[in-house]
Amino acid sequence: MKEYFGIDIGGTAVKWAVLTEDYRVVERGSLPTAFESADEVVAVLADLVRPYVGRVSAVGVSAPGGIYEGDPDGTIHRGGALLYMDGCPLGRRLREELGLPVAVNNDGKCCALGEYAAGALRGVRTGVVLAVGTAIGGGIVLDGHVLRGAHCFAGEFSFLRNSIDESEGGMPPTFAISGGWRSLAGLVCEEKGIELTDDIDGRVVFDWVEAGDKAALRGLSRYALLFDQWLANLQAVLDPEVFVIAGGISRRPELMAALRAQMPAAIAPFEAFGGMPEPQVKAAEMGNDANLAGAVMEAIRLAG
Repeated sequence: MKEYFGIDIGGTAVKWAVLTEDYRVVERGSLPTAFESADEVVAVLADLVRPYVGRVSAVGVSAPGGIYEGDPDGTIHRGGALLYMDGCPLGRRLREELGLPVAVNNDGKCCALGEYAAGALRGVRTGVVLAVGTAIGGGIVLDGHVLRGAHCFAGEFSFLRNSIDESEGGMPPTFAISGGWRSLAGLVCEEKGIELTDDIDGRVVFDWVEAGDKAALRGLSRYALLFDQWLANLQAVLDPEVFVIAGGISRRPELMAALRAQMPAAIAPFEAFGGMPEPQVKAAEMGNDANLAGAVMEAIRLAG
């Protein structure tokens, strides 16, 4: 069975793995994202793969920033969390270093492809993955291909806004603000009548929820309704078969239960216009391996 090398470049760590063509991990490792330049990134990644040249058939890279569809150089635009990668032809430079096919794609889009390849989107023709963190990442999968868009910006859900008004500081209300995990923590703290502090994270919030704290449960319900209203907007535009929720808090069954419970209220206003299909939500299945699997899926396609 053929093997492939997957790399997931994150803001704090670079994860790597050797995967089989059916997305089974046979080796893995990680190192800190402690780089200062694109040249350093290329050198370190090439050193990671070099011992496996001759064993793996291709390399797939998940990276922050935008990568245009059909770009043979895998050039990174904007750079995301790693601004020094802006303009780096990462695919071409690694290909020249290693003599192997190298596919590069955006991290959120790789997450979506990974869930399609071996996770919660298997067998789904039209699906959306939303990765809930500080903001909202993810991607849109159509017939096994991730939608990149004209400017490799499709699926940048954080930039969606639900009002023409501006909030304090001039920042418009966006999905990143109301859908990120800090929104959940803020709503729970508001219900509890306490201030949101840095030590109140998702783990603390769900400890309260699991303990049956009524204020925390009210906050979770408010958050779920807000999130479901965003999903209703996306249902109207994309009409996917399923929304897959990824990110750390997606592993909490209480969140998934709250999202399903609040969905009828989120779509009730549309009944006057004939109604809309009820958005279906599922928890992601691939966890931290989704980006690696998605990157390798692209590598398999590139290598033929």
